[in-house]
Amino acid sequence: MGTISSERIEKPMKNIEQIKTELERILEFIRNQAKPSMKIAIPVSGGLDSDVVARLCALAVGADNIRLFTVIQEGLEQKYTQNARNLAADLGVHLAEIPLGKMNRQLISLLHEAAPDEAFMPDSLLDPARANCSLRTAIISTYQDKGYLIPGNSNRTETEMGFFLPFGDNLGHFKPIAHLYKSEVKLLATLIGCREEVIAQPPSAGFWEGETDLEDMAYWIYNEGPIPGGRIFTEEDDKKVMQIQSLLSQDKIDACLIALNEGKTDDSISEEISLPINIVHTIRTTKEQAAITKNRPLMVSLERI
Repeated sequence: MGTISSERIEKPMKNIEQIKTELERILEFIRNQAKPSMKIAIPVSGGLDSDVVARLCALAVGADNIRLFTVIQEGLEQKYTQNARNLAADLGVHLAEIPLGKMNRQLISLLHEAAPDEAFMPDSLLDPARANCSLRTAIISTYQDKGYLIPGNSNRTETEMGFFLPFGDNLGHFKPIAHLYKSEVKLLATLIGCREEVIAQPPSAGFWEGETDLEDMAYWIYNEGPIPGGRIFTEEDDKKVMQIQSLLSQDKIDACLIALNEGKTDDSISEEISLPINIVHTIRTTKEQAAITKNRPLMVSLERI
């Protein structure tokens, strides 16, 4: 295997010409999933991934055959709601806006009361944020029960790192961009007309004001894996996390994952992409852990039905 050059770090795995070819494959994939009588309901967050998936579905089956909905929850910045509205306007479709307010904290409070030994923390940052995904799942399930197909919006970077909830934002009948790293999704976005402000904004789950994926990833790396419930970070911890975040970029994370998939050692990856070896090692172990705890098959049974 060759080394990752500095040019490769600056660019995604696939170049623009390869992404053009990939676009045609994705559109055909969506058409094969959505037969002529089927309609698609797409959860859009105001982030890049769902924006891309919505536009891909519209290109594949026509805007008349898709529905968009967005969930407005506690802590969501107004820009994400506006992005979702702009997307709907661009596609000429209705956007169903579903205001859930503080239902996430109410859910965690009820869980805390029902199971006090499980350390559900309604006043914490993480538990209510994760409950946001659980509430979104209820809406996805309701649309599905009405006969809609639901596309998943996860990309390959998130999938390999386990940066998702298996019974939350990972659910979908089909996943148009799950094989593309985040840096490749950005290239695809430029081809299909995503707005510049959506492409340029830092990736974020949108759970609280100012949250970014890179910050979340830095906390994971500092914690040496996903953050467990009840974990409290001190001011000193936060300073160390910010130091880690300053060393990260989306391209470097993607390049690290690519190199790991190529079977390279932590030492060689650290040297090639200019990341401290402890960060490379944690990305490796997090990826390995995700393969066991997150990327495991769903609906496993003794018999094939």
